[in-house]
Amino acid sequence: MGNAIKLNGNTYSIRGKLGTGGFSEVYLVEGRLCPNAHLPSDRTEHDENNDSLYALKVMQCDDDDQLRRALMEVQVHRRLKHPNVVPLVESEIRMKVTRHHSAVQNALSKTKEVLLLFPVYSMGSLQQLLNKAEHMPLFDEPACLHIFLGIARGVREIHALGLAHRDIKPGNVLLSDTYAPVVMDLGSTAPLYVSINNHRDATVLVEEAAQFSSAPYRAPELWDDSFRGTVSGKADVWSLGCILYALVFGPFGPFESPHDGVQRLAILNGTVKFPSHVSSDGGVSVAYVALIQRLLQVNVDNRPTLDDVITATEKVY
Repeated sequence: MGNAIKLNGNTYSIRGKLGTGGFSEVYLVEGRLCPNAHLPSDRTEHDENNDSLYALKVMQCDDDDQLRRALMEVQVHRRLKHPNVVPLVESEIRMKVTRHHSAVQNALSKTKEVLLLFPVYSMGSLQQLLNKAEHMPLFDEPACLHIFLGIARGVREIHALGLAHRDIKPGNVLLSDTYAPVVMDLGSTAPLYVSINNHRDATVLVEEAAQFSSAPYRAPELWDDSFRGTVSGKADVWSLGCILYALVFGPFGPFESPHDGVQRLAILNGTVKFPSHVSSDGGVSVAYVALIQRLLQVNVDNRPTLDDVITATEKVY
């Protein structure tokens, strides 16, 4: 790729790599937008007459499934306009031709390359912030609820499109300079409602979840091949409960630790261990803990809807 990359005819200088995942890489780039770019009006640090920093996601699609997911991500972004969902500034879909040299022959391979340009958020991700914390909780309770509410509202906007995010976690939440949360990475989205009627349905669901949903924040029904029923947006509600926990007890969620890794049985049983600093004065409030417990219900029927979660949080907040 070198030190520069073109997007819609504009050249962006690569300043570093921000991350890698699946069949994509994300770069920190610097350049000037084309006139048709869709940068939100509240991004005051952007100067249309000078180079600015952006995050460029580059997806190399080697097969039809990867291309389908990449195109879906572009389409979902184009349909979403909400302050708590990262905006897509520009995108491009193009053919990439690569020459392979060997002792036997020279061969050409063609792949589709999908590029997505996003704003850069200087605070980084919520997970990065939690990892840097010298003590927990990093925020007071009202601030935690403020961040949580923003995430939940962003997820609700995704649900309004008939989609579930399926990979809600602190690493997929960016923070603005004012600590406003912004949900990112829509490449894992799935239909909001999925009927699981037999073992084959359940196996497909579990395999897809293993590929696209981060284990510590993955709902029990996405682990369990004996599950029968409807998988819905309540899977995201479970993930939100894990985030609510991580905000005060982090940097880890309730089902992971630096020693034991992901605790699968604890997820399937809904076993949540709370640290000792839970109290009605000076620590984490009983109401906050009760909200976490309400979201982390193993039985999908007992887990609240996202609208109920937002209403309940607003009452506590």
